[in-house]
Amino acid sequence: MSISHLKWLASDADDLVVMSSALQDAIAQVGDIKYDSSANTLVLVCNRFRWELPDYGKGQRVAAALRIDGVLGVKARGISRANPQALAVLLSIEFAPDADTAPGGVITLVFAGGGEMALSVEMIDVMLADISPAHRAGVRPDHDLTATSE
Repeated sequence: MSISHLKWLASDADDLVVMSSALQDAIAQVGDIKYDSSANTLVLVCNRFRWELPDYGKGQRVAAALRIDGVLGVKARGISRANPQALAVLLSIEFAPDADTAPGGVITLVFAGGGEMALSVEMIDVMLADISPAHRAGVRPDHDLTATSE
């Protein structure tokens, strides 16, 4: 298994698109998503698939921490905190700028099953770091693209 660790900083929308691709299909427990309003920080600990490696790392996952700073507020939809062990699969991270609060806007974490977390942010200030050695994934995530309608 590879022991290289990913460490990325995102400070603009383009950086966030690249980071989103590295986090596609990351699996987190709902209890591992923490918002600290006094520090204006949201942290999400997950197991991400290593899409960035040749042959997708031959099916590796690694524990990773995503930290979003400058968070002014969080709104969640379709994510219940009743069961902290419930799994949430991150599909993408999106950014919508707000002309009135530039460079601020809304970072949206989009989860499988329709869940979303919308974070009002002062600016894009996001860090992603792998925090464990890689381990073999049970299965490679697969998206049935033939099921989409045009």
